Amino acid sequence: MDTTVELFKKAISGEVIASSFYSLASEVTKNDEARMVFLNLSTMEDDHAQELVKQCQKVFDPSEFDAQAFLNDLIKKDSGIDKITSDTIENGSPAEVLELAISLENAAKETYDKLSMQVKDPEMKKYCQGLSDEEASHALELTNTLNSLDMDMEDRPGL
Repeated sequence: MDTTVELFKKAISGEVIASSFYSLASEVTKNDEARMVFLNLSTMEDDHAQELVKQCQKVFDPSEFDAQAFLNDLIKKDSGIDKITSDTIENGSPAEVLELAISLENAAKETYDKLSMQVKDPEMKKYCQGLSDEEASHALELTNTLNSLDMDMEDRPGL
């Protein structure tokens, strides 16, 4: 079973990876609407990582878990995107890129669900549940976009 610290590390790592994913996708896409969606999601994931650090600082003594140092180390390292994922972003179909994005959002939701069940503090529990809901809404938005790929352009909902 994951400890609370391990789950927070997983959550912060997931946000950094997702941000890098969306940033790269925004650079590669040829669709201006998709670029804006990806840039917006990248910014949101960065914000989530920063907010997670603030929440961890409320809960953990720095000797137990220094969330800011952990985040700084992640940012200094590689983007966290593996070769297969970056190849898919750069060379894959729009459907393949969206499917990867959906899997990132679903993984993040699962992590926040686990955290909300494990933390004792009611405020932290509510915070984690809110992030889980937000990640679910991202996955739904991306799923709707994926489902609309086969539609004519005029019938598609806006990205």
